[in-house]
Amino acid sequence: MDKILELRTRRAGIIDQMDALLASVPDGDDMTAEQVTAFDALKAQDDKAATELTRLEDLERRRAAAARTPEPLPGSTAPVAGTTPAKPAEKGLTFGRMVRTIAAAGGNHYVAQQMAEANGDSGLFANQNMSTGTAGGFLVPEDVSTEVIELLRPVSVVTAMGPRIVPMPNGNMTTNRRVSGANFGYGGEQEDAPATGYEYGQVKLSAKKLSGIIPVSNDLLRSSSTAVDRMIRDDAVEDAAQIQDRHFLRGAGTEYKPKGFRYQHLGTPFEATHILTMTASPDVQKVDNDLGAMELALGNNNIVYTGAHWIMSPRSAMFLTNLRDGNGNKVYPEMGENMLRKKPVHITTEIPDNLGGGGIASEIMLVHPAHVMVGEHMGIEIAMSTEAAYKDASGTMQAAFSRDETLMRMIMQHDIGLRHLAALSIMTGVTWGTAG
Repeated sequence: MDKILELRTRRAGIIDQMDALLASVPDGDDMTAEQVTAFDALKAQDDKAATELTRLEDLERRRAAAARTPEPLPGSTAPVAGTTPAKPAEKGLTFGRMVRTIAAAGGNHYVAQQMAEANGDSGLFANQNMSTGTAGGFLVPEDVSTEVIELLRPVSVVTAMGPRIVPMPNGNMTTNRRVSGANFGYGGEQEDAPATGYEYGQVKLSAKKLSGIIPVSNDLLRSSSTAVDRMIRDDAVEDAAQIQDRHFLRGAGTEYKPKGFRYQHLGTPFEATHILTMTASPDVQKVDNDLGAMELALGNNNIVYTGAHWIMSPRSAMFLTNLRDGNGNKVYPEMGENMLRKKPVHITTEIPDNLGGGGIASEIMLVHPAHVMVGEHMGIEIAMSTEAAYKDASGTMQAAFSRDETLMRMIMQHDIGLRHLAALSIMTGVTWGTAG
């Protein structure tokens, strides 16, 4: 590898000399005999270096091919002698290495590729056409971005439920939304059969751009470490999941932002039946009745609510965990295993506890994930900057240059919708766990 880099550097120097020689010839004049001789000598040197480089690169490829684990013979189940099963690669680390290498290269894709090869990681950008990067950004290869998105799904409350993930190649998708069921009935001979078929509305998904900026210490980026790659990956996944949940759960829905669960019912007949209000002065019976009412809203519309999932704030979850009956027994002991009335519970701070007139109310959602659609478009795009400014968690403007940081901007595009609006019920005005 060192010899290959040496030859590439030598060729670059030779070509620079050839350029300088040609530039020294005045426009319209021919090269002197001495200049021609010098140019031919440089060309011969470059040809020799190119031939040797081609030979070494071919040898490098052959070494890599020979190092691969041999394929088993047809019908053979035993491992090849002298080999051990390869340990599965940890997902998302390739993304972390890409980010770290591009950042160290100052955002220059070509330089990043050369750096990867110099560090013995020649395959890092092998499947990426460096010219396909967007202006100021880098489109992460599909196989790498898929790994990151797969890691994102269990971290995000909404996608952890297992909704239907559908691709949006053109950034838009329109599909039917079920409104009412088929019309079947019994009848006698020569009697008209009831008209059958579903009544449909439409759910329209359009790619909404989720972008975020993650500051990374340059001290970390200077270190070629798997731990650093893992830290970059985890920061990207956790930050993206938090903002995704914020809008998938309670996004008001605009041209540029998704409409979350909380506002899917507005303006539909389900607004009156599926957006419920907590019973005042809650006690054990009232709490149980309110939870049952949420289940009943799904059940009355033929939604198998036993397959639904609860989503609530930490305060609401802690109240239900600690709730006891008159004998001191826990009312919902299964809350210790994140289950409630035999259904999974997802806890997130993206459902606030400061809603309502008094600023102390929260919400609880019950949704069947089989009727949730998440459309995904593109993949992941990243860009780097060491000069840009950003606002920290407290809203203070920070300068990456003075803090010796590199900013990573990550962009994904997606949208969310419900194929059946009846598959979601919401309890508002929840003050469980407060004095209100």
